[in-house]
Amino acid sequence: MLYFILSLVTSTLGSLIGIGGGVILRPSLKLLGESAKSAAALSTFTVFIMAAFSTYKYNKNKKIDFRTGIKTGLFIVPGSYIGTFAIAYVPESFINFTYLFVLFVLICLMFFKEKIHKIEVNYFFKLLISLIIGFCAGILGIGGGPFLIPLLMFVFQTEIKKIPGTSVFIVFISSLFSLAQHIFDNNIDYIKALPLAAAAIIGSVIGTKLNRKISDKTVINLYNIIMIMLFLGSLAALAAGK
Repeated sequence: MLYFILSLVTSTLGSLIGIGGGVILRPSLKLLGESAKSAAALSTFTVFIMAAFSTYKYNKNKKIDFRTGIKTGLFIVPGSYIGTFAIAYVPESFINFTYLFVLFVLICLMFFKEKIHKIEVNYFFKLLISLIIGFCAGILGIGGGPFLIPLLMFVFQTEIKKIPGTSVFIVFISSLFSLAQHIFDNNIDYIKALPLAAAAIIGSVIGTKLNRKISDKTVINLYNIIMIMLFLGSLAALAAGK
């Protein structure tokens, strides 16, 4: 029941904002006693289910930039695969510190977003940054959503109203391949995954409905608040040696 509630909350927020939910779910599962590998696998499984249903809902509302989503998603896939594969060879302490560092960078980007001009970059840079995002998404088990909000905003200059839907669509693509690797490596406990998946479906429906009712500015503010709370929580857990 606890896993169901956790997945419902994270999937609703992930679908609403476009972050996927893994960035919240993974550390929460670790606090409940899952190992880094198990938490990443269960998180990826849940994020994939949520992203699949959310993509369907956002598409019905014409709130996805498929051209940007497909281009970015296909570049993220190789990095995501490498990141998922690397979990078995990377110390858990490195994964934890990387997670904390990533949150800090994302917070800084969004906090100073008014001072950051939209970035004009070439094709090679977009490919490189997408590969890096995919790697981090795979090794952290977060689906890539938290990275995608700043990427779509600053680099691809996506319309604000289409950012959550486009981000969820990219998460769907990247998490699909990460999930395949977890299945191949037998990392998923399907007894635990079942309630997570059921709640993810419900959360995707709630999240997409809420997205239609609140302003774009509120969505961005919610993203910033969640990132700050996650950073402070992760920092406290790291300081406590958990």
